[in-house]
Amino acid sequence: MADAVTGFRAERAHLVRLGTSDGVGDRLDGFLAAFTRLAPDAPLELTHAPTATRLRPVRDGELDATFVRGDWPSGGLDLTPLWTDEVVVALPATHLLAERDVVDFADLAALPVRLSSPERNRTLHDLVPACCRAAGFEPVLGKEFTNAQHTLGTLGLGRPHWTVFYRAHANLLPVSGVGFRPLHNPAPVMPTRLATAADRRLRPEVLALIEAGRTPA
Repeated sequence: MADAVTGFRAERAHLVRLGTSDGVGDRLDGFLAAFTRLAPDAPLELTHAPTATRLRPVRDGELDATFVRGDWPSGGLDLTPLWTDEVVVALPATHLLAERDVVDFADLAALPVRLSSPERNRTLHDLVPACCRAAGFEPVLGKEFTNAQHTLGTLGLGRPHWTVFYRAHANLLPVSGVGFRPLHNPAPVMPTRLATAADRRLRPEVLALIEAGRTPA
C-alpha cells in the first residue's frame, strides 16, 4: 500500500497539465508523440476549453501551459512560438468555387460566412473580416458557427455559404458534401504559441512540451 501511494505521488509530481482546443487538429498527434519521446515518464493531462478560459489557469498555476492562437493579453505569460497553420475555406462540394484548387478571397464576397462568436473564437472572428476587407469587401454574415459537426453538416443546405478552418483541423474532418480549399489574395495563416507562466521556473517536463512543439511533424 505504501509503495502504491509513493508511486502515485511520484507520478503526480511529474504530471503536466496542458490546455488545448479542437483547432490544434492533427498537430496534436505529432505533438503528443514527440512529448512522449522527450519525457516518457511524465503523464499528460489535457484540458479542453476556449482560449480565454485556459489562460487564467496558466497564470494561476492550475495549468502548466496552453496552446494559444493569435494575439491575447500576455501579462504574466511567456509565449513561445511553435508552428504556423494555414487557414482554409470550407464550401459546399457542389459549388463552382469548390472546383478550383485555390479560392480567391474576393470571389467569396456574395456568399454569407458563418463565424464563431468572439466569445468562442475571437481569433478567427477577427481574422476573417480583416481578410475580406483586404480583398475589397465587407463580409455578409450568416448564421453563427456553432460547432464543426453542425456547421459542416448544414453547409450545403439552403443558400450556399462558407466558413473557415485551420488546415490541421480540416485534415480530421472528411465530411461528405464539403470541400476544403486554400485561400489567396490574401492567404491567411495563424501562428500557434505555447503560453507558460512568466513568474515560475519551468520544470523539465514543461520544457519538453516546448521542445515537442518545435519538433517537425
